[in-house]
Parts: sequence; C-alpha cells; structure tokens
Amino acid sequence: MPQTAQRSKLKPTMSHQIPLKLERPESYGLTDLIVSETNQGLIDLLRAPKDWINPHLILIGPSGSGKTHLGHIFADINHGQFLSASETHYMEPSSLPECAVVVDDAEQADEELLFHLFNHSLQTEQPLVLLSKTHPLNWQTALPDLASRLKAMRVVDIPEPDEAILSGVLKKLFAHHAITPSADFFDYISRRMERSVPKAQKIVTEIEDYANGRAFTRTLAKDFLEKSENLSWLTDQDDF
Repeated sequence: MPQTAQRSKLKPTMSHQIPLKLERPESYGLTDLIVSETNQGLIDLLRAPKDWINPHLILIGPSGSGKTHLGHIFADINHGQFLSASETHYMEPSSLPECAVVVDDAEQADEELLFHLFNHSLQTEQPLVLLSKTHPLNWQTALPDLASRLKAMRVVDIPEPDEAILSGVLKKLFAHHAITPSADFFDYISRRMERSVPKAQKIVTEIEDYANGRAFTRTLAKDFLEKSENLSWLTDQDDF
C-alpha cells in the first residue's frame, strides 16, 4: 500500500507590512542644487574662477552642507576632475591632469600630492578647489611646504542654510529615501527644527524609523518632535 505523503499544517498568521528603506542614487547636477539668496554669491564665485585673484580656493563646511555637490558642479562647469581623498594616495605627481581639480575631504588627502597640485595649478593656470570640514590651520599638516601654501589659499565658508534651503534640503532628503510627506508635514518640521543640514539629515533618518510604515503627516511630525523633546529633557537630567 503506497505511503501517503504528509502535508504540513500551517496556522494562518496576520500579515504585517514591513517598511522598506528605499534610497535613490545621489545626484550632483546643477539643477539638483537648492539655490537661495543665502548661497547665490558662493555659486556666482564658483562660476567665475577666471575672476579670482589666484587659482586656489578652500571651501569649508560641515558634513551635509553641500561641499561635495558644489565641488561636482564646479568640476563640471570647468571641465575639471573631481578627486576623493583616497584617490590622491594612489596618484603620481607626473600624471596630474591638465585641467581644473577638486579634492574632496582634502584634510585627509595625500599631502605631497596636494603640494604638487598647488604648484601644478600655478603652472597650468587651472583652478584648484579643496573641500574640507575644517579650516586648514586645524589640519595636522606634517609637510611644511604644504602648510605654507595652504596659508596662502583663499578660504570660503559655506553659509548656514536659510528657511528656503532647509525646506528644499528636507524635500530632497525625503525624496532620496523615496518618501513623499504631506505639505503640512514640511511646514511643521521646518519651522521647529534647528537650522542645520546635518540636523535635517538626522531628523529624516530618525523619523523614518519612528514612522514604521505610517503616513508622513503633520500629526506624525508633531508626535515625533514631542517625543524627541521629551527624550532630550531626560538626557539633560541624566547629566546632573
């Protein structure tokens, strides 16, 4: 008599929707840049390197302030080359490009190569832009010749974002995570948060986890900020 195969009996379970974190690739085009009265002067400066007194510029701003974006735009407009700090550790001084150069996270770049890039830009009359989180006086520079050249470079700070930039940054960050909040959500958050791009990045990450699949409405924004304020108060009390 043939043996009958047993079928496993599965108990019905309630389905639970797990929120998926979807991220769109970063885009550094000119049309992706959020422009307002606050940063228009800086953009005009980067558009016209021929008007600079010398071809060297250091652009300083905290993480998330738009340095990398501005650096890519500068390189594109001037048909230049964008280098990460890690790339400079593998380049030879004999193979420097005959074009404008942008170095991201320049405080972490190879010092000898930065020194050669500085001199090379003078010889080729091509601009050199260094992007950094900190002022070059605070870099731990071991090469004296480079330190002296850094002191001669023009230093420009990225301005703090105004309300227009901050609102645009929030929308861009949420779009990067494939999230479309309601209009009153943006209005509520942007009016109450600290005016800082890194803070906006932190809020987007934290509120995405807090939402846990719920719609991004004003009610969610209000609940999230109230919870954050309460947690901040508890943290402050723990310091005593």
